[in-house]
Amino acid sequence: MNRQRAATQRRSLIGAAAFAAVVLSGLLSTNAHATTSCVPGPNDRPEIMQGAATAAERNAPGGYQGAWCGARLVGANELYDRGSYGNTAIMGKCLYSSMRDPSDLTLLTTGTAVIDNSVPSNPQIVGMLRTPAMIRAYSTLYVRGDGKLIGAFKDFGPNGTNPVDLYDVSGDCLHPVLLTTIDVPGGNHDGWFTPDAKTYYGIPFGGVRLLSGPVGAEVLNPARIDMHVTDFSDPVNPKVLMTWNRLQIPAEIQGLPTHPLATTNFHMVSSNKTMTRLYMSMYGGNNSLGGNNNNPIPDQNQACSNGLVILDSTEVQNRVPNAKLKFISFTSWCDSIQQIDPDFGDGSTASGHATEYIIHENGREYVLSTDESGGGLDGGPAGMCAQRSYARMIDISDEYHPQVVGTFKTDVNKPENCAAILAADTNGGMVHYMGIDDRWHARVVFYAAANSGIRVVDWRDPRHPKEIAYYHAADDAKTAPGATDFTRPDIPYDPTNCLFYTGWNQGGLKTLELTNPEYNACMKRVGSGNGSLLDASGTKKAQVELSARRVGKSRLIGHFSLTDRGAGASLKMSQLTMVGSVRDACGSVPSQSYASMQFEGAGTYNGAAATFRVCLQQNAHRESEHEGSSAREAAEAGRQARAEESGREGAATPNFVHVSCTSGCSYEADGAFEGRLTVSQEHDD
Repeated sequence: MNRQRAATQRRSLIGAAAFAAVVLSGLLSTNAHATTSCVPGPNDRPEIMQGAATAAERNAPGGYQGAWCGARLVGANELYDRGSYGNTAIMGKCLYSSMRDPSDLTLLTTGTAVIDNSVPSNPQIVGMLRTPAMIRAYSTLYVRGDGKLIGAFKDFGPNGTNPVDLYDVSGDCLHPVLLTTIDVPGGNHDGWFTPDAKTYYGIPFGGVRLLSGPVGAEVLNPARIDMHVTDFSDPVNPKVLMTWNRLQIPAEIQGLPTHPLATTNFHMVSSNKTMTRLYMSMYGGNNSLGGNNNNPIPDQNQACSNGLVILDSTEVQNRVPNAKLKFISFTSWCDSIQQIDPDFGDGSTASGHATEYIIHENGREYVLSTDESGGGLDGGPAGMCAQRSYARMIDISDEYHPQVVGTFKTDVNKPENCAAILAADTNGGMVHYMGIDDRWHARVVFYAAANSGIRVVDWRDPRHPKEIAYYHAADDAKTAPGATDFTRPDIPYDPTNCLFYTGWNQGGLKTLELTNPEYNACMKRVGSGNGSLLDASGTKKAQVELSARRVGKSRLIGHFSLTDRGAGASLKMSQLTMVGSVRDACGSVPSQSYASMQFEGAGTYNGAAATFRVCLQQNAHRESEHEGSSAREAAEAGRQARAEESGREGAATPNFVHVSCTSGCSYEADGAFEGRLTVSQEHDD
């Protein structure tokens, strides 16, 4: 594209966006950023309306150009440009990215990609898992326990099979070892692999209906499978434990005005930390997705068969013979939502979608939930106005009487803005799938919001959530004209590097980070040192002195100096531009360590202007001892281990330093570091 054409396109986009802003500003009851707490920074591209993309933006030359605030792209991989992004699981330096609905199962690029994420800014595919389940895995793609990777074939497999694969990735994670494939007795639209990697709860979607028989004379069908349970205690010899359907809910609950029988499906399930409770979403409501249309069974309220079911799974967890899942409670959105968020009436216009158990940082137990609607999937304004979706925080301290204590929705999902979004032909999405910063000490939730991109919400105050960042990627070349590419499903968070991983249906894998140090602890890493950089033979190559840290939210202070007399090189960095986790190629310094950091800045090389990248590692071998801990626990354990190590003489693993010119010179040095070197992590109490 030549410069004149590019300039013309930019003017067209700016003009169209300005027109849309005028339309929206005249109709919105609040200003454009009324419900987001994200203040756009110098490199952000803010939305005109929260969660929305106007027709003018979508039809700009080159398609939708994206919007972001408080979050930035770190790395990406188009996954062979194959589309149909499924899910991503993480294990150390490895990522595993699947396909949701591949069009051709025979293609060698179809399956779950094994990705080397040693350099997070440049993830590289190194293999493809094409076993029966991994060829089409979706939401059930997790790494659990001591390194067990599970994948389940989405929905129903070929020739009546429903395969689930289990791999061992605890050794060389770039070369997963298949342990077993098992055929389970129901489909796998979604599912849950318990934290101890011993139990899999699978949720079919569709299949044998709960109601069967001729129209007008249908009866409840006990053959319906709402959930199946598989024992992976012996990972090479798994066995099916049981199946369950909603007819096992007590009769007195079935007779209530609001109950879970009339819904078409369950959708998702998660467990508590002890794995003795299950939390299941009812995919119901009075809409085209979740309602059991033409329901002939008397006294079954379709609109209210939408909400949260809690089951006691203690007997399953303890492997009691003939174990039962015991009913605890059903919370209908009809009963729970009116006093918290009157915008959504009885909550029946969209279907309950995701449920995730958390322990909040305040110490209380909650369930997070989201919705799905046809309007949210399509993104069109009429559908979104008719089918309202939102996210909830549900207090389960009293598990017999759960309480919705807070809700979150973007401006594009608010009823009072329907006139505006219709007038501007504005599309949007819904808070749909999610990820959590720390499941056992939760504060921040990452939502995959379909056509609204990624929304990041601070739930520190469960009654008053606030959006602190969003990222809506630009269209891929394959995105249909006038549309936007969309996100799904779960979003794993990597506390070691403060990165989160997601994907766009056409655009592939995206690695993102938050840009506010209040929410990105890695931006508050501190490094200092004084000593010698050694060459491969252990000989002193260069003298180094360094310091780097963040003061407040935006001020970076520090310096780096290196003198390499053999190479005739003198480097001096005096102005820092970045402090954070390791995300670029840094030689001996790994990215997957709480004891590593990267900083960048400007200065001089032999007196001439230049810019540099510096990476540090302090005894990172100690961090592996704390894998699986929470971010806070692992960071503190690593700090203590490094303090102990610094007091010992002759530590087994040396520290490492890497430095390279990024502009103005071509110097690079990498190796063990002899002398004082510390990397620490500051935390907000």
